[in-house]
Amino acid sequence: MYNILFKDMNCEKYKIIPVRRPDIPAPETRVKEYEVEGRDGILVENSGTYKPIKIEIEFNFLTEPETWAEVFRKAKAWLTGSGWLSLEDDQEYMYQVYYCGITDSERTSRRLGRFKAQFVCHPYMFLVSGKREYDYQSREIRYNPYDICHPIYKITGNGTCTLTVNGKTMKATVGQNLTIDTERMIAYRKDGTMMNTSVSGDYEDLYLKPGENEISITQGFTLTVIPNWRRL
Repeated sequence: MYNILFKDMNCEKYKIIPVRRPDIPAPETRVKEYEVEGRDGILVENSGTYKPIKIEIEFNFLTEPETWAEVFRKAKAWLTGSGWLSLEDDQEYMYQVYYCGITDSERTSRRLGRFKAQFVCHPYMFLVSGKREYDYQSREIRYNPYDICHPIYKITGNGTCTLTVNGKTMKATVGQNLTIDTERMIAYRKDGTMMNTSVSGDYEDLYLKPGENEISITQGFTLTVIPNWRRL
């Protein structure tokens, strides 16, 4: 029996089971094609980015006739919105779901139901280990064995500091704590207060490239990193 987790909930909780393991599409590169009169072939502009992927999972469930509608309602409520999707046979990785919805459904008998859910996801798959918080000096952070990633930096201290990643810098004014999220390109405090005006520099400069990375912070401040390891 195959299982999935979505929004930290197992499909078994909702009494629904995937019919089979879903197919995972390869991400498609965003490219533009240009035809030039008098020239063979085409010119291609590669953006270096990828389109979202769509993962379709077919579910079925078996229940008493009087509870069929209620089971389906709960499944529909669960399979909506955003969250993290994990597959039973690939538990080291997870997919960031932008949104999810049921595409079609069928009541094949008084007790049996079947439907499809489509998960629209970030093109990269993310490592579960990449969601942990590490000291910036640890080897796990300084060496990236995966694709380029967009980490979260957490700084504690008071005053103005400089965060340096691979020779590029971001200056920040910190009042006890500051979180710099390079994926969302925002800075904020633990209580959720936005602090975008407290930082200066480019978020892209703080990405962790594949291979060795050098990270430093002004003396007197502490720094931890959630790397968000990912790969195609």
